[in-house]
Amino acid sequence: MSDLVAEFGIKSPQIFARQAAERSTVKSLLSWLPGAYWGVSAKLRKMADAGNSLDVLVHGDTLSTLIGAAAARRCGARVVHLESGLTSGKLFDPFPEELCRRLVFRLTDVAMCPNSRAAEHMRRMHGAIVVETAGNTILDALALTGALTRKTETAAAPYLVVSLHRFQNIYNSARLRHLAALIEALANRFHVHFVLHPATQGRLEKKGLLEKLSSAPNVRLSPRMGYRDFLLLAAGAACVLTDGGSNQEELAALGVPTIVMRKRTERPDGLNANAIMESNLLQGVEEFVMSGRYEALRRAPITTGGESPSLRIARYLQT
Repeated sequence: MSDLVAEFGIKSPQIFARQAAERSTVKSLLSWLPGAYWGVSAKLRKMADAGNSLDVLVHGDTLSTLIGAAAARRCGARVVHLESGLTSGKLFDPFPEELCRRLVFRLTDVAMCPNSRAAEHMRRMHGAIVVETAGNTILDALALTGALTRKTETAAAPYLVVSLHRFQNIYNSARLRHLAALIEALANRFHVHFVLHPATQGRLEKKGLLEKLSSAPNVRLSPRMGYRDFLLLAAGAACVLTDGGSNQEELAALGVPTIVMRKRTERPDGLNANAIMESNLLQGVEEFVMSGRYEALRRAPITTGGESPSLRIARYLQT
């Protein structure tokens, strides 16, 4: 978060409930949870005791989302959930994101829903106050980066971008080896930019795959990039392979051919347009990419076409 605060020039004061540090293993996350919860609760309780009426905004489906919502409810604050109502329909897929999401739904007072399907889910299943934001705030973030209006230049050689970090992909050893082999195979034709999350890098190293990939021809391993730098890289790619839900939304707006490296997704963004699920590729990812069929997925960039999602949210909170 500190990187994003600096990159977007956010000037509001940052209040730390606990010392910021990278948590890139399951063990470190579990040890972080209790202290993070009590730290956030203490900060919110101090604000509530000062006589403030509190709205606590939480976003998405991470463990920090769940901590924020639970701490807010404990302190009597109103829980406002951004990106609310999205669901894969399977409790443990993706894990733990879907489980976090469903728990947060139960704690939500005001659901900021990016589409009508999510809004109906929150009305029907949870009885929350629902605000349809006509898209995700990620569209506003994209606009700030300039990626939506970037003129794509023809690369001297087409390249792929790979971003993988989901639990099911990196903590299943056989799956991780399969993905590493896939990247090596694709590099026989394309330059491949593999952007590594800290957890992904740790798992590859532990399984003896990092050194092999780093020495593979046409494979470039990069540490996790800044938001704008990553989007500009992805905007110029021939195709992106990702398991990230936010990436799916961003690439849908950019119109870049995308393969969602998961069995299920909670988001409709890009599906039947620029994006296709790995599980729907009967011929497999390698053949699909190598044959150039991904080109049929390319679309023109899109915008909100009206009032931005962030402005809709801010307008509601000001009323």
